[in-house]
Amino acid sequence: MATPEMRVNTVAQLPAQRRMAALRRRSALRLLDVERSEDIFPVLLEEIMALGFRRAAIATVDPETGELVPAESVNAGKQFLAQFRTSLYASENPLVGVLQGMQPAVLPQPGNKNHNLYCHPFIYRNRNMCWEAERERRADCLALVNFSSPQPLQLDRQTCEVCDMRSYAGLVAVELNGATSERELSELRALIELANRYLARLFKVEHYYNRMRDMDTTIAQMQTMMQSMSDPVILTDTHHRVITQNRAAEQFFKLPEETTEGLVRAVELNNLLFSAALSSMAMGGEDASRDLTLVDPIEGEEVLFEAVTAPTFTREGMRTGLVTVMRNVTDLRRADEELRTNFERLLAAEEVVRQDRDRLNLIIENVGDPIIVADSAGKVVLLDPLAQELFARSKEGRVDPQVVKNLAKLDAYIMGFTFSFSDRENAPLKLWSPGARAELEYDARSGKIYDVRGQVAYTVTVLRDLTPLRKVEQLKVERRMLEVEKFAATGRLAGTIAHEVNNPMEAIKNAIYLLADGVKEEKKPVYDILKGETERVARIVRQMLGLYRTSEQAGSIDINSVIEDTLLLFTRQLQRNGIVALTDLDKLPPAVGSADQFRQVLSNLVVNAKDSMAEGGRLIIRTRHVPEPDGIHSWVRISIADTGAGIAHDILPNIFEAFVSTKGEKGTGLGLWIVKGIIENHGGKIKVRSKVGKGTLFQISLPVVR
Repeated sequence: MATPEMRVNTVAQLPAQRRMAALRRRSALRLLDVERSEDIFPVLLEEIMALGFRRAAIATVDPETGELVPAESVNAGKQFLAQFRTSLYASENPLVGVLQGMQPAVLPQPGNKNHNLYCHPFIYRNRNMCWEAERERRADCLALVNFSSPQPLQLDRQTCEVCDMRSYAGLVAVELNGATSERELSELRALIELANRYLARLFKVEHYYNRMRDMDTTIAQMQTMMQSMSDPVILTDTHHRVITQNRAAEQFFKLPEETTEGLVRAVELNNLLFSAALSSMAMGGEDASRDLTLVDPIEGEEVLFEAVTAPTFTREGMRTGLVTVMRNVTDLRRADEELRTNFERLLAAEEVVRQDRDRLNLIIENVGDPIIVADSAGKVVLLDPLAQELFARSKEGRVDPQVVKNLAKLDAYIMGFTFSFSDRENAPLKLWSPGARAELEYDARSGKIYDVRGQVAYTVTVLRDLTPLRKVEQLKVERRMLEVEKFAATGRLAGTIAHEVNNPMEAIKNAIYLLADGVKEEKKPVYDILKGETERVARIVRQMLGLYRTSEQAGSIDINSVIEDTLLLFTRQLQRNGIVALTDLDKLPPAVGSADQFRQVLSNLVVNAKDSMAEGGRLIIRTRHVPEPDGIHSWVRISIADTGAGIAHDILPNIFEAFVSTKGEKGTGLGLWIVKGIIENHGGKIKVRSKVGKGTLFQISLPVVR
């Protein structure tokens, strides 16, 4: 900093010419010895004082405010310095005129006519361009422009186009003595220009220093930011050698102080994979990315990274290396896979829903009954085509009064059901049918659909036309009455035939009885057969009479014994027809009924089986005891199966009716009719299954009475 005290001039006693030369050398050496730009002005003022001037000041331009502000002074009071504080826009001020014109001038000093003021402007300038301009081969370096083409001061142009450095400008004002000579002014001008050259040099050096300091700060910030990144960041040279990396990258590529064989192998493998990936991405262009799988040296697990690489260049465009940022996408890829899986499941579920919807629409279209869907407020939101015939307007927009009545009935029914506590409801509805032009009876069946909160979302009502059902019920009643009449007529006919046959049979039985004593011993078996069959015929006749009148006295029956007796009776006939009879008889409780009637049932079924197996076959009779789940009641189940010709499909539903036979003219059509009558008279049931060419199965179920 400048000091108002004057130094001892050691060259004051020298001759004038030698003295000035010594002062120039000393000034040059002192200015050259200055290391900071702010020390130039004090040294300059001291040297000005050494030239013999009494008072001087230096004012600089503030580029932010556009004002001229005093910076340094020697022997200057406040009044003297006040004249240097002005705006550059005050063009009437002679100091501003000197500065804007960039030409030194001697100005009268207000209030001091004996001492003029020498004003010398200075600005950043140099005869040589800076090294940045030389590197970029540009001629618009600001220092060179200000030196080679001095122009009036324009602050907005005092920023270098090459290095963005802002220039300085100012004014040196020296109060002249009354006898200041031209030589002294020339020395003063040379001193100021010399100081400005050193100032420009230091100003540029400081500019470089500031830029380097800014760069160091930026580098430190970048390193801090790089180290703070959780993703691995790696800077490599053109040979893919690592220049620097952050801590996240060191976890995978740098060996720790305490190593194991596994860690060494994992790090070596990671470096190998990374180098291979860099080589691949370097061939890919400016910016490349790829997936890279590395091994976590600590955990030993595979980690999937997305490596993004960008090249680095110099100002001249020369490639200097690669910057690689790797992002851990292991969890992201897993989430992506789960998302894809869930998406595929969603598509599958959507497909299922679509199929269900199409199937439901198909069912609704083909259900054949009107369907109405209403919302939670009871408002109809959907009508199928059949329902639209009952409740919708016509295409012309007209509303049939009968349709209005239908809507009123439907609204009342739906509102009542929607706000009721029941989930389902059936109720009759009489509605006007425009197609039938009559009022028809419908069975309204309704159900509720609930949302996730358990509130009613929709109600679905299906109207079933009961007219066809009523017609079917009427036809069934009529058919049943016809069957009853037919059965009664058949019973009467059978009773009449049995009555007419019974009398000759009694005579035949009497005759056989009378022949008993005259039968020879060797004919005795034939006589016994004749007698037994005659008695059986008599019993059948009585049974036919019993169907019409009353049944004989019931008793306890051993079903297995009846089956064995029946098969023994038909053994020869079955063997003669090549039929093998097989039995699988379970242990059965006794049944209640007529043994003769059950014997007749089995005889009829065995004979039918024999007739159906003209080429031979197998007859299988099986009995089972089937208890009911209540543990109290039970059934005796008898299965008679054959491998015969079977029963035609069109005859099977009527096979138990009278005069229905599969034997043509050979059969009477009464056998199975009698069998069914006997079974039903004993509280039992009989079912038949048959397939043409495969055989027939009769299944008899008799209740066990305890």
